[in-house]
Amino acid sequence: MPGKSFVVGLCMCTLVMSGLHATSISFLVMETGLPADSDASQYSAMWESGLLEVFFESGHIVSNAPRIRLSGAEVPEGFPPDAEKSYEDARIGGMDYFLIAIVDHPSHDVSLRLFSLRSRDMIAERAYSGREVWNTREERENIRRAVMEMAAFLR
Repeated sequence: MPGKSFVVGLCMCTLVMSGLHATSISFLVMETGLPADSDASQYSAMWESGLLEVFFESGHIVSNAPRIRLSGAEVPEGFPPDAEKSYEDARIGGMDYFLIAIVDHPSHDVSLRLFSLRSRDMIAERAYSGREVWNTREERENIRRAVMEMAAFLR
């Protein structure tokens, strides 16, 4: 009898856990407009932190690739070829979505591009214009709002 109740309990746990699948997302921050030998960008770090915080707080499984600094100022539309290795790493890792944040310096313009790892289709793209911000707290709130808008596309 104890063996039968164990099997029933195991089946119940399996049913409950199958409904708790969390969406997983990997992201990559790409920087443009900075010299290759310059120091790390605090603005890019703020975006990276905002992405980690918001997606994690939203209940998603989150990973990130190391930041990439692009030598040219122009990033092609759609999927940038420089993101290919990070995309493949995320796909092999079993992630559901891949987000690319392109941070332009010194304008502080940011483009967010969300892709499905199953089909490689772009799900959403949003652009945020850099603007004069009076303090770091205000900028962090602006970043959080932008990331929450992208998090709404995850299922």
